[in-house]
Amino acid sequence: MKTTLTIGVLLVALMTFGQQEAQFTQYYSNPYFFNPAAGGLSKTINVDVGYRKQWMGIEGSPQSLYATAHSEIRFDKRNKVLSEFNNDRESIYATPGNSVGKNKHVLGGRVFADQIGPFRKSSVMTSYAYHLRFSQKTMLSLGVSAGLTNMGINSSKVVLLDNDDVKYDDFFSRNSNQTIFDMNAGVVFYGEHFQFGVSSTQLLKNDLVLNGVMTQANFGRHWFMYGMYNIEFKASDITLEPHFMAQIIGNAPLSFNIGARLHYDQRYWVNLSYRVQDAITIGAGLNFAKNLRFGYSYDIAIGKVQRPNHYVHELNLGLTFGRNRNIEKELQDDEKM
Repeated sequence: MKTTLTIGVLLVALMTFGQQEAQFTQYYSNPYFFNPAAGGLSKTINVDVGYRKQWMGIEGSPQSLYATAHSEIRFDKRNKVLSEFNNDRESIYATPGNSVGKNKHVLGGRVFADQIGPFRKSSVMTSYAYHLRFSQKTMLSLGVSAGLTNMGINSSKVVLLDNDDVKYDDFFSRNSNQTIFDMNAGVVFYGEHFQFGVSSTQLLKNDLVLNGVMTQANFGRHWFMYGMYNIEFKASDITLEPHFMAQIIGNAPLSFNIGARLHYDQRYWVNLSYRVQDAITIGAGLNFAKNLRFGYSYDIAIGKVQRPNHYVHELNLGLTFGRNRNIEKELQDDEKM
């Protein structure tokens, strides 16, 4: 009975006083992960896979994995959804920019898995966003996502002092996890060189139910605010992109990130960021193999909270797809002129 009670208390404490949503250093590479309105900013199909591992070498240390995909869709066959992308088939290609000027419909999806010791969380979400032309050079995107989230305990990760704990076996035989329906929503205001967004996750604030027993904890709402601005330097291939993100939830400290990426020719980048009272992060990335992109970041802990070690690694791999250049049509148009 003591084992079951201890596990329950730990899970309730985790849900009540901790951030329940994963935190990724490379939020600037894929803001769609936490904001459903941030999909489809460019007229390309974007697929991303991200992985974050904390405290390398420590068994049961936190790790998070996700996959996202999003693209503009069309209802009018006269309009082309995707823009031409990497027509010259360059191995090291330039990142496509934000698309403005026309209203857009965007569909997307997200699969996510998070684990801290024996506790695990996974979710599957689909999203829709409508991008409304706000002015000649700016857009306003409104997005919502919905899906299923599962929260539970992995019994294989639990170490017992008494391997013949009958109460523990009974606890897991009945139900050690909970599946809920939940929703997220967000808004993004953006132009060709900037984006600013606000979003909230776990909107329904579902109660945490363990083994059929209602607890005092719930899936609390998380609020995210982020921004990025691309500063171009005349007569130079270098651009500077300051960025920030704030993550807020009740009963937990504010998480605030600020930093900047330095881009070269929109093909390579390096990043330096600071997470207040927690870590300094460094990172680098590039576009390669005609439509792949890769990013790596490393967190250096500087906060007061003691960690088993300072090894926190994060990887992001993405794919970008666009429309091929229609050379035949261009030749026909030239002949008509």
